[in-house]
Amino acid sequence: MKNENNSLEYVKKLINENNNEKALEILNHNSDKSIWAQNARAVCLMRLNSPANAAKVLTPIIFKSGSIIINSEVPEKIKLNLVEAMLLIGNVAGAVNLIENCQDDCPTRTKLKAAIKKWEKSLPIWSRFMIFLGILPFDKPITIEHPYGEL
Repeated sequence: MKNENNSLEYVKKLINENNNEKALEILNHNSDKSIWAQNARAVCLMRLNSPANAAKVLTPIIFKSGSIIINSEVPEKIKLNLVEAMLLIGNVAGAVNLIENCQDDCPTRTKLKAAIKKWEKSLPIWSRFMIFLGILPFDKPITIEHPYGEL
């Protein structure tokens, strides 16, 4: 068990040094399947421009049994990483729904909400009106400042 914790700490160090390929390689060969290891895997994937795979890693952790019910026991940091992955792949509706369930006023949430607002302002008036009505797209990737994800 101690070895796995050391491995996760080493993975975090690699990610912080922007050595995401090496970190992902270690995670893929590690037996640690904790939510924190999965979160680190998702962060690596986002930073390696594979946000769809990051979303696939985090979705079953956050949504109970493939439903739309959010697991309230999952730390908000991990939920916000899924929000970020969703925004990067264009699932704005899912991301907005999930971010509204996050109450922590942390820098990551602020960054993501700012990216959504900036994106909304860049849209034509008709699209903004549709968003005002609550109709959000599932296919409009949003640009977010780097680095992606939070450990």
